[in-house]
Amino acid sequence: MKLYFDNKFNLILALCLLAVLPLQAQYSLLKSADREFDTFNFINAIELYQRAYEVKPDIRTAERLAESYYHIRNYREAEIWYARLANHDEAKIDHILQYGHILRNNSKFREAKAQYQRVALKAEGIITPEELAVLYASCDSAVVWLENPIKAVEIKNQKKWNSAQAEFGATKGPEGLYFASDRFDGASHPDVIYGWTGNPYLAMYVAKDASVSKVDAKWSDGANHFGPATFSTGRKEVYFAVTRNLTRDEKRNAGKDVTVNIEIFSNSLDAANWGENATPFRYNNITKWSVGDPFLSASGDTLYFTSDMPGGLGATDIYYVVRQSEGSWGEAVNMGPGVNTPGDERFPGIDEKGDFYFSSNGHLGMGGLDVYRLDRSGRSAKAVNLGFPFNSPYDDFSIRFDKELEGYVASDRSGGAGADDIYWFNLNKIVQIDLEGGVYNAKTKLPVTGAKVTLTPAGDDANAVVVSSGADGKFKFNLAEDADYTLTAEQTGFRPFTPMAFSTSGIDSSTTLVKDIFLDPVEEKEVVVLRNIYFDFDKADIRPDAALELDKIAAFLNSDPSVRIELSAHADSRGTHEYNMKLTQRRADSSVAYLVSKGIAADRLVAKGYGFTKLANHCAKGVECTEEEHQWNRRVEFFVIESN
Repeated sequence: MKLYFDNKFNLILALCLLAVLPLQAQYSLLKSADREFDTFNFINAIELYQRAYEVKPDIRTAERLAESYYHIRNYREAEIWYARLANHDEAKIDHILQYGHILRNNSKFREAKAQYQRVALKAEGIITPEELAVLYASCDSAVVWLENPIKAVEIKNQKKWNSAQAEFGATKGPEGLYFASDRFDGASHPDVIYGWTGNPYLAMYVAKDASVSKVDAKWSDGANHFGPATFSTGRKEVYFAVTRNLTRDEKRNAGKDVTVNIEIFSNSLDAANWGENATPFRYNNITKWSVGDPFLSASGDTLYFTSDMPGGLGATDIYYVVRQSEGSWGEAVNMGPGVNTPGDERFPGIDEKGDFYFSSNGHLGMGGLDVYRLDRSGRSAKAVNLGFPFNSPYDDFSIRFDKELEGYVASDRSGGAGADDIYWFNLNKIVQIDLEGGVYNAKTKLPVTGAKVTLTPAGDDANAVVVSSGADGKFKFNLAEDADYTLTAEQTGFRPFTPMAFSTSGIDSSTTLVKDIFLDPVEEKEVVVLRNIYFDFDKADIRPDAALELDKIAAFLNSDPSVRIELSAHADSRGTHEYNMKLTQRRADSSVAYLVSKGIAADRLVAKGYGFTKLANHCAKGVECTEEEHQWNRRVEFFVIESN
């Protein structure tokens, strides 16, 4: 008997240890991950948080993964994690707002606006109505820009200079085109790595024709960012941004916790190493604020720069200083509300005509940083977005002209060689090739509204352009010369469409190609699952993002007036059977009511709530499942009842 109780005790102890060990492992992983996150080593943090999430999924770990992917600008992974956060029962307003930003980065402008509308319903004091109005208008404008690209703009990736890492700030200098990069220069694993990116620190490079070489200029031991730079060939000067280690006195005065800020230094072009004996800029303050993105006017008499110093209008503002008669720099002047916003303004520049350009995420834009030209023709200066395809939903910045209407800009848009890439641009393209067409129901030949139409350059899926068909089913694109493409479309309620291939090879004058797409509708009793229709916890109200999905059903029904459908709502297994039946019926009724409000006849719609009687996975009553697994069952479906 004693042996029996000893064995039972040992078994219970072993089971307790088995339960505790994973929790201890997760705690250890999270502690290490937090340490990496707090010191901006996001690459290491992601690996640790991912392992911790696999041990035990929780909202805080998902939040840190979303933030980490955002900081390294991996927007596709960030969208996955922010979607989990924004659609969680415990979603915070910040989660929803950031999810909207990420959707914009990934060209999902209508979906992003729906998230901003969710924010507006809840976010008292979180964001101002004025800021929300800019976000709404940005989503609407981006859709218009995508569907009406500026024909005269040509932009090409300079693959001969770009690497898998970042290149930006390309500008003419004494020996060629200079730019900053954190590429691996010869060594796959150099001794000095910047934890934020997992790459080397920024250094200066110069491009001559197709060759790229590292500039023999650095600060201290190289564990610092160096660049980008701006030049005054007339004055034989170079100004550059740099990070450096604090001196002993600076450490003592700053205290224990301090952020090392960016500074600007200058040197003679004749100096053997620009980083040695460099002259500090008047407004450097390494422990209080950053100054960066230097740009010298053609004469060298005015220096523009970016700073987050106190007294600005937002996160980072653009300032300028004028050189005094004895050579020193005068007082810093803020560029004012025509340029600066509550957001970030970066990378000032001037073209050969004297027009001022800059990048911002606070003005009407496509997402991330966009490039703007300052229009001074009216009573007050106004920022004019350069539109698509010059700008993209990603970061577009550091515009520099090397001749009239031509120059270089940096972007981390899809389809590049790596992170930020250098692109050549021409704002006065001569040969213009366009594509126009329409999306139609193959059965009725009626237009299909809101179809997702994708134009993909051959072998370059990452650089695809996506637009939505209009109320008349129409769409249009700009095309490049001598290029191969595939064209496809999709819409809820229709079968997948086989991509249509075509080419612009041999076209040497401006022309418009016409390509129509016919989509086959689903057949009777064929179930269409809509997993993107979410409801707030315990509610049946139609959220703005759910409305966007229901609009797709309306588009399907409008393309064939003879179709009748059943629209059904399903729940997960948590809660009682009776409660979930009533809740899902209310949700189905709300969905049908929304479609009726969009002009669909009520007699074409049947609402049915199924509770958790038709689960899509193993998460039955009493089975332990993750939030994502339960969410898989909280879905809306429809199928065609009849089609005459």
